[in-house]
Amino acid sequence: MSFDLFNDATTQGLEYSLNSLSLRQQVLANNVANGQTPGFTAQDVNFEDQLSGILNGQDSVTPDAAGAVVDSPDLTSRLDGNSVSMESQMSKESQTNLLYNALTQLTTDRFAILKTAMS
Repeated sequence: MSFDLFNDATTQGLEYSLNSLSLRQQVLANNVANGQTPGFTAQDVNFEDQLSGILNGQDSVTPDAAGAVVDSPDLTSRLDGNSVSMESQMSKESQTNLLYNALTQLTTDRFAILKTAMS
């Protein structure tokens, strides 16, 4: 049985999460940019279910894989059909940034431990 230090479930999960959160940042920025576009539907990135499968060892992904962009209208919709709530988008952006920074630190710490173990 071989064990790949750089392609285990935890590393795949971290990579997948960082890729998906990066994509979510782009999608949220697009939502904000289209905040005044009539008929625009807000979007988000769905990756949590796939991440659960990766961490449980049920799924495997490539290093560049990321979640799926899905329509995610905010609860309120204006008369012009636009479903972007700036408050909601800013809240999601803050949460996404916090998660991304935490996972970046976790990844750095994980590789520092591996480097120490190998030296």
